[in-house]
Amino acid sequence: MLRPAAVLLLVAATLVSGCAHKIQITPQLEAMRNAQVPAPSEKNVGYFIPAAEREKAVITPGGGGDKITYAPYKQTEAALNTILGRAFSKVYSMRSTNDTNFIAEKNISYIFTPVIETSSSSSGIFTWPATDFSLKLTCTAVDANGNKVWNKTVTGEGHAEYNEFIKDFGLSGRRAAEAAYTEMLMEIANAGVF
Repeated sequence: MLRPAAVLLLVAATLVSGCAHKIQITPQLEAMRNAQVPAPSEKNVGYFIPAAEREKAVITPGGGGDKITYAPYKQTEAALNTILGRAFSKVYSMRSTNDTNFIAEKNISYIFTPVIETSSSSSGIFTWPATDFSLKLTCTAVDANGNKVWNKTVTGEGHAEYNEFIKDFGLSGRRAAEAAYTEMLMEIANAGVF
């Protein structure tokens, strides 16, 4: 049986450590779909997200000593597909960058690989959602022979106040993802190397 002092210590440790709350950072796609960009290239492209990355859950700080958890690759894959679809004729999800048969069959000219880094914080001490979120997105493109032809890094920032995120706990993350992917669309569409 636990002594009263041990019970208090256990409760205090639980309160200090907080917990990780699941959120969604999937961005709205309208801004990407409606962005003013040049006509798409007639070339086909693929993108590659390793299976482990697609399913990986990330934990970053929220408010009130709590943490938030989300799957950045899985939750933003639709945005990656959308921006590539705005810049190129056809887009294919790839299981490997070395599948030469698939590359030839689909006439893929370039393969894009994203790398995502996130951070979050909160100015609130009584609520757990993050008020501020940052998503750093790096995209690297290789040609059909595996030669690197392009690389770019952008960062999207998102902010949400209590009266906004009370109905959408991941709102700051969604805004950061939307900003990053919209900026990456502009970089790809105006790159001039494709």
